Amino acid sequence: MNRNDLSRGKKAALFRARQLTEFEWTPVCDIPVYTKQTGKTVLPAEKLVRGMIYSSLEPTDKFVCENISFETFNTIVNNPDSALYCKDIAGHNNSWAYFGLVCNGLVRYALNIRRRYSTKRWLTIPGVHLIYEDSQYTVDQIEICDILYAFGKGRNHVALVTDLLYDEKGKVVQVEVSEAIRPSCVRRWFTPEEFYDHFKLFGICRYDYIDAVPEPDADDSKFIGGRLPTRLPDIALDYGNKTNYRTYEDVVISVFKEGNNEVEIYKDGKLKEKFDIMGRGKVSRKFERGYYTVKLVNTGEVLEFCVTDPDICHSVKDGILTVNANSCDSESRILYMEFREKVTTSCGTDYQQSVVKFYNPCCSALSKVEELTEEEKDKGIFARKIPDDADNFKVYFENKYGIWTHTMMKI
Repeated sequence: MNRNDLSRGKKAALFRARQLTEFEWTPVCDIPVYTKQTGKTVLPAEKLVRGMIYSSLEPTDKFVCENISFETFNTIVNNPDSALYCKDIAGHNNSWAYFGLVCNGLVRYALNIRRRYSTKRWLTIPGVHLIYEDSQYTVDQIEICDILYAFGKGRNHVALVTDLLYDEKGKVVQVEVSEAIRPSCVRRWFTPEEFYDHFKLFGICRYDYIDAVPEPDADDSKFIGGRLPTRLPDIALDYGNKTNYRTYEDVVISVFKEGNNEVEIYKDGKLKEKFDIMGRGKVSRKFERGYYTVKLVNTGEVLEFCVTDPDICHSVKDGILTVNANSCDSESRILYMEFREKVTTSCGTDYQQSVVKFYNPCCSALSKVEELTEEEKDKGIFARKIPDDADNFKVYFENKYGIWTHTMMKI
């Protein structure tokens, strides 16, 4: 099939995948990363990187295209005091870099699947169907935007077929695969022989709603191809411009301009405080809930951030979890909830506590994603049967800066 004959939805999906594989950026500091081949290493400062960085961020919820935007990521890259360079989750080997996405994150973004599904639960996504088991198909049966999927047998991975090259007889001679692999997102070509060897443990899935995939927002569409400018900002936030913080997190405001710098902080449009910083310096503090702007008076530059913290209460009766969730933010709305398996430490020991702290290196596998009705989202009250393997739950909210979640809670 000629690429020009693809549906609008498939073309949009391919464009979205290319955003992640062709995004070019230059870190201003070394970025710690992890690979199976080399262990802990770095992406060196001042060296061009092509493709969004790979990082498994389950404990921090800082996925690009989900929790933060391309625009926000670009402001993080330019800030040497950002969390991208100075946060490290000890003992969680996949999270050396503090912002990025994982393999299924690339495919979910390309297909506009806005709920977070782990690779283990990939086949539970509504509209995703396994059509060929591993090794039970030929490359001539593959279509553009097919999903390569493997879980178990030593391979846990999701990738997307983003192009096919045919000979004059209509036989596939090359397959292009886009995927997020450490340390970044890439596009790779395979001959049929190379494809069978590399993906021999992978099945093929198709997505029923592929034709409904929308093009990215106009603001995000510019983040593809071509090198974006890298410069030291006059003022910056450690999580980047236009992002969400939690009330227990420090907000780090850095100023890099020489001379006497006057900084003003506004909450919900009202001036709350002002202070001076002489030359390069930074302040770190916690803020109450609300929407804030930080203004560098000298230049008029303005940054935005939100501080969130929901009120969550729940009860359990007869195997049913009832949740009452209030975002405490008129601009945030409940998006969905999910059940999580029992929390374990990185060494596999059970970790028993009612609330898992944001910076704790422990993680918990997804048990089940629960969609909510519009009425449940409006009221913030819902009840669901608890899966047999579930021991915790999370509720996800969304506002103009992205998707954010409360701290995982024990059922």
